[in-house]
Amino acid sequence: MQTSTPPEKKPIILMLVKRTVFFFSGICLLSLFLYGIGTNQGFKEQTQFMLLHITVMVGLFIGVGSLYGIGLDLWRIFQKQYRYLCGIGGYLCLGVFGIALAALASFILVLTEGNL
Repeated sequence: MQTSTPPEKKPIILMLVKRTVFFFSGICLLSLFLYGIGTNQGFKEQTQFMLLHITVMVGLFIGVGSLYGIGLDLWRIFQKQYRYLCGIGGYLCLGVFGIALAALASFILVLTEGNL
């Protein structure tokens, strides 16, 4: 007869941070995709600027959320739970991705509308 061990209960904050960062990554990609389509389809300028501003804001949220996720994973690693080591790499990649998209969108905004 096998005895099954109950699954480990993760803190809710770990799940919320991970899902929020992935959600913001999807929103960031969607807004950048809509901006790319809008340049070919003739969207209004205000719509294009709004999509770029959304990309900048969400990209920065991804960066901050990733830093928070890295901190949470480091805290779990210091508690001798080494399986969270891969999560740091994932958060690091997503954070760099979000900050890079925010920088790209900011660069495009400065090129198109100037430094207002």
